Amino acid sequence: MPERSCISAAAGLILTLAGAASAGIVKGPYLQNLTDSAIVVRWETSTRQPGIVEYGLTTGYGSEVSHPDSTFDHELALAGLIPDTLYHYRTISGADTSSDAIFRSRVLPQTPFRFVVFGDPHGDSATNQQVANRMAQVNPEPALAASTGDLTGNGRYASWRIFFNNQRALLVRAPFFSAPGNHDYDSIANWHRFLAQPGNELYFSFRNGNASFHCLNAYDPFTPGSSQYNWFLQELQQDSANPDVRHIFVLVHTPPYSTNTVYSGNNLIRQHLCPLFERFGVRIVFSGHVHAYEHSLVNGVHYITTGGGGATLATSWNQAQPWTVRREAVYEFVVVDIDGATVTSRAIRANGTEFDTLVLTSTAVTENPPAAPPTPGFSCNPNPFRSGGTTITLTTPEPTELTVFDAGGRLAPFTITTGPRPGTVSLRPGSAPPGLYFCVVRQPALHAAIPLILTR
Repeated sequence: MPERSCISAAAGLILTLAGAASAGIVKGPYLQNLTDSAIVVRWETSTRQPGIVEYGLTTGYGSEVSHPDSTFDHELALAGLIPDTLYHYRTISGADTSSDAIFRSRVLPQTPFRFVVFGDPHGDSATNQQVANRMAQVNPEPALAASTGDLTGNGRYASWRIFFNNQRALLVRAPFFSAPGNHDYDSIANWHRFLAQPGNELYFSFRNGNASFHCLNAYDPFTPGSSQYNWFLQELQQDSANPDVRHIFVLVHTPPYSTNTVYSGNNLIRQHLCPLFERFGVRIVFSGHVHAYEHSLVNGVHYITTGGGGATLATSWNQAQPWTVRREAVYEFVVVDIDGATVTSRAIRANGTEFDTLVLTSTAVTENPPAAPPTPGFSCNPNPFRSGGTTITLTTPEPTELTVFDAGGRLAPFTITTGPRPGTVSLRPGSAPPGLYFCVVRQPALHAAIPLILTR
């Protein structure tokens, strides 16, 4: 996928669509549950009416599905879709017809595609609308939209109306999936009423292109032996055995790693699920709950908290940890591009500026042997450091290999020498410019990385 801008000034045309629905259609239409040959269209009307969806390859449509019963909440599946194809559609209820909208059916494994991720859009409706408007301006358009949960602050009907109306310009054309958050449990009945997701709608998997996505439920048991754990392990094993799957992404509401003062991280996820993330090479784990952005790197897995969807920001931080890559209390969302073996993640503020970019390249998803329980193997001091360098102290005398990479995954020109004391290694930055680097430490029982911050 060639380099391209995430935001288009011409996207005001998309926003015009958001206000184009007939007065009788009070919510939607929005798209859900994209599969290899089908998609679900949902909408709500102000009075009980039957429903029709017309769809096809042009605005002439040519195909339709319908339900004859009169209802407020409408749900129709469009089946027999051609993969990787642009479709037009519109909804009809009585005399009310939505504007023409488009979506792309599930893309093929070799096709590049884009998706957006956001979290915690509840709270101030105006702020959430700013983030939603910016996501609607993403260009090229995303093939999917995903959330880490807390779509509303109280689960009430009025709050769901606000959410869908704010997000309409995006969700009318991007199939939407979400993991549940704690506030979504304030009325789990409305979660099931307004969403049409795979499986039990609380933890499930879906695919697009060469990527597999797993939405987990942080509020249902996930320890070894539980139904959710066994299901997740089986899904990961199937990903590993499928040559079409090259990237795995996870969405779960509570982050396992956090340095924000409002939440210190979910230790149960660290203990029971992070070993699976590492074992099966999950690319990125997306979370919310903390109303801020934080990017962490632990044992090769990137953890991104994207909780800046509209709720009041959590602006207070504890001391940064060795796994901290970037953190900022800001309204934001994440755009992810997948092109073959390459994953590019960009964090976007509500004003459209980018502030954290991650590029990952990998050949395939493979299952690694279960990792041994994590053991602290080294420390780094000072960090951040200047041109004089820093010292790595190893806690075990085993044979050790150290390598330093820049944030783009390229080998960095650091000089690595034996330190002045037993078990220490000196790192000198040489010609490396100031910025973020990663020191990878390999021992027989340890493979870990620590961020290095070189300042001027």
